[in-house]
Amino acid sequence: MPKQRIAVIGGLAAGPAAAAHAKRVDPDAEVVLFEQGPHISYGVCEMPFYVADQIKDAASLLVLTPEQFERTRHVPVQLQQQVLGIHPKRCRLDVKDVATGVIREERFDKFILATGASARRTGLGGEDAPNVFVHRSLNDAEALKTHLETHPVQHAVVLGGGFIGVEIAEALRHRGLRVTMLEPGDGVLHHLVGGEVQQVVHDEMHRQGVAVRQERATGFEQAADGQVRAVRTDRGEKIGCQLVVVAIGITPNARLAQQAGLRIGETGAVAVDAHQRTSAPNVWACGDCAEVARVIDGKKVHLSLAHIAFHTARVAAENATRRGRGTPAMFPGVVVAAGVKVFDLEVAGVGLRLHEAQAAGFDAFAETIRHWTRVRIYPGSQPIHVRYVVERRTGRLLGAELAAQEGAAQRANVLVPLIRNGWSVKDMNALDLIYTPPFAPMHDPLLVAAHKAWKTAQP
Repeated sequence: MPKQRIAVIGGLAAGPAAAAHAKRVDPDAEVVLFEQGPHISYGVCEMPFYVADQIKDAASLLVLTPEQFERTRHVPVQLQQQVLGIHPKRCRLDVKDVATGVIREERFDKFILATGASARRTGLGGEDAPNVFVHRSLNDAEALKTHLETHPVQHAVVLGGGFIGVEIAEALRHRGLRVTMLEPGDGVLHHLVGGEVQQVVHDEMHRQGVAVRQERATGFEQAADGQVRAVRTDRGEKIGCQLVVVAIGITPNARLAQQAGLRIGETGAVAVDAHQRTSAPNVWACGDCAEVARVIDGKKVHLSLAHIAFHTARVAAENATRRGRGTPAMFPGVVVAAGVKVFDLEVAGVGLRLHEAQAAGFDAFAETIRHWTRVRIYPGSQPIHVRYVVERRTGRLLGAELAAQEGAAQRANVLVPLIRNGWSVKDMNALDLIYTPPFAPMHDPLLVAAHKAWKTAQP
């Protein structure tokens, strides 16, 4: 049987995972990893701490260098090689050498798209100023940190109150800057938490000196040297600053797929089936460029989370290399689980937010409790807020949001398999969770919240 040639396009998280697994599944396959940038396989989630100077060396963010990847995974890496187009029917791709500009055509039997996502831009004039930054790649993080170390910056404006906006705001405060955040939507981290839990987040941002304003940037004012010196808002305000970070979300990199005639989903990401196969029989997609299905309601969503990138990459790789043998691998969908550090707070969300549950057709309500992370009288015990999203008739747990100075993230992890398996808050009352004063009270906050939610859910 002739060797199959498999092209993996994209070298950040999903791409290297897919390439390495493809080579494990079929050691005889010729697997090639293409990356248009200078790096592969680095820690994106760690980059804000590098900007904050808590991590000193950018090299420490590199999980694997291309040389290490080739030596240990036996997959050649083609750096600074931009794939301009794929032609599934002809089994060809067009590649441009970034350094020389030379374009060539290569033949492959199968393709795995792991092209990731890009930082969304405002589209406002002046956004290309030298002191306006996004935060998506290692190059972005290095550019921002270098600017902070070489320019006098006292006040920064962060556009957007999602994960990146919050983490960059903390990084800048850690460096001693004044920070103003413009979040024109439903509040900081509104995609993760709501109600009383979101208020805890807002209180922490205020306590740490971040001015959160419910305003939208409408323009940038530039000085003679081209630097942005102020941000104009939709309320007619003008906020003076020496630095702007745009953190208003991401856009899936689906251009290659679209140009190849592959189906694009409603989210704007590449549409795939449960085997990560696209609408072309010899093309698979994974990671931040592809849609995934939510377990609870089956809705297709686009999520930029490392663990999803890794799991979808392995499924795509296994199915791309299997040559029709055995049972194809399946990606079972996501509960959606995410957490973020907000200064001294752990903030986590799993499952559906209340508005998502209601939009999905559930007769849902939210119930919130305030309890303690340990036995209350034990030194170091901290308040914890737990908010459940529950289906009214059945008491089924649809989602949860937690915030505390300790114990929120790992408690949220406990809830992921319960939500995936359709547990009700009544079922949760039978859980025998750990009780020991240094770590948890006799009635764990998860169970206190379940008991209260069940009483509300009963007809």
